[in-house]
Amino acid sequence: MKTQTTVIVFFTLLLFVALKCTLQNDSSSQNNTYFGHESPNKSPEIFAPGLISTEYHEHSSPMFSHDGNEIYWSVFYNFWGPQVIVFMRYENNRWTQPQVAPFSGQYSDGNPCLSADDQKLFFESRRPIHKEDPYTGNTDLWVVERDGDSWSEPKNLGPKINTKKWERGPSISDNGTLYFCSMRDGGYGGMDLYYSILVDGSYSEPENLGSQINTDGHESWPFIAPDESFIMYEADSGELCISFKDNTNTWSEPISMAEELNFTGRQDRFPRLSNDGDYLFFVSNRRLGNPYFESRLNLDLIKEKSRSIDNGMGNVFWVDADIITDIQKARQH
Repeated sequence: MKTQTTVIVFFTLLLFVALKCTLQNDSSSQNNTYFGHESPNKSPEIFAPGLISTEYHEHSSPMFSHDGNEIYWSVFYNFWGPQVIVFMRYENNRWTQPQVAPFSGQYSDGNPCLSADDQKLFFESRRPIHKEDPYTGNTDLWVVERDGDSWSEPKNLGPKINTKKWERGPSISDNGTLYFCSMRDGGYGGMDLYYSILVDGSYSEPENLGSQINTDGHESWPFIAPDESFIMYEADSGELCISFKDNTNTWSEPISMAEELNFTGRQDRFPRLSNDGDYLFFVSNRRLGNPYFESRLNLDLIKEKSRSIDNGMGNVFWVDADIITDIQKARQH
């Protein structure tokens, strides 16, 4: 009996140790904003593989709340179905599992962006302006406001901001200025970058960033620095570009970030700086492996590969934000 009891105690302790190790290795239990992942260097790496970057099509960079307790991003779980905004919250010393945001899940919603005080969340959506209106597929900018532990009903930003053409990719500076991309009439090309100033709680008539930034092609998915000192965006070529604002509020000639980000020609987009300014996030369709299999595979293995993180769908990457400083220093010389 003594031997049997000893064996039971031993295996109980073994089970406890194994469970403890599992919890320590579970990214959802990390009390670290970046889920315990080692910081990247100046070469882009996939961010939070299996948790944020998955076999599905990630379609925005992660937006962390400024208190570090929430994260929002958007995903196509079915590429031809609606894009949804998902989120995780840090509760009881661990991250919750991803779930659909309470204001998303029916229409195509994407590119969530929090205001500096975390009280408003801006996003793009193809939902009708009024629930009883017919679905048109037009993309507008919307906002929800904090309502306790949840969010208010979505509110369309109105006819000054939104047109019958696409408005997408909201980005908010610390003073509330809204930057976005639009296909509205009167621009320089297909998709141009615009900004709108917050005045007495309302947004002004949007202004085009001008021909220094916009071309006859597409400029998309802007990220504005919190102090509006620089802007990053996807150029018509599919690579990310950055432009710096000088002391006369003039934008510099855009600089390609292709070399710093090891651009592969597979489309880099949705740039976003972390709130602490340490990391640059972006989404890329780049593949990390070979364009062929190392050996002949049967159909089951080919299907398994298609469900892997390296299937050519969008993944979130991150890189040391010092590359921005490097680019600025090189420009000054």
